[in-house]
Amino acid sequence: MKQIKLIVLVFVLMVSLTGCNNEKAGNEKNGETSVNEASEEREPAEVITFPAYEEANPEKLPFIDKVNNTPAFHVKVNLPENWGVENRKPDVENLVPGDFYSMLSIYEKDTLIGYIGFNIFDPYEDPIPEEQYYQTVYPGLRLSSVFHWDPYEAVKTTDTAETGIADIWYLEPGEIDKHPGAMADVPQQETIGILSYDKELKVFIGMAFMPGTVSREQAEAVAQSISLSA
Repeated sequence: MKQIKLIVLVFVLMVSLTGCNNEKAGNEKNGETSVNEASEEREPAEVITFPAYEEANPEKLPFIDKVNNTPAFHVKVNLPENWGVENRKPDVENLVPGDFYSMLSIYEKDTLIGYIGFNIFDPYEDPIPEEQYYQTVYPGLRLSSVFHWDPYEAVKTTDTAETGIADIWYLEPGEIDKHPGAMADVPQQETIGILSYDKELKVFIGMAFMPGTVSREQAEAVAQSISLSA
């Protein structure tokens, strides 16, 4: 009788162990499936090529010719869900001022929330503290009397490139001519933007967002994902 009980006990233990191993294997398989599904659901990075189109240059300005002849480069960026870049210049009266060419519209669903554009620069060669180098890249964005992209905070830096967040202040472009000699009466706006330069490519890009459309947290997440390449 004791031998029979012992055999039954051993059999029960073997069945229990087999069940546990099968459950563990199933859980591991399900875990792998979940990871794979999450990877498949992750939004792919947007890749934008500049120059996106040729800027009109009826006056044959050498600088515009140089912009139009910039070697093609690519901007890789992860955009939030429902955001998209459309291959057309934003057409609104009070667009956020900047210093960019070949601008493309950024939409959230059907709403225009900003733009992305590029420009060229000659890298500064003299010694300068790294944290001040951006000042040599963006003078046109920092020194205007009707707008400025400053203060600026770097969020990602490499040996040859940097991306940062800029606070933007500007006078509404469509209102300036309505207040001749009275700039203080022109409505003012504040918003946020992203800047990124690459010394080797000798280009920089900017993203400006319409006031009240994008939070600083969203802008920083986008900025962290930006990379420029030939």
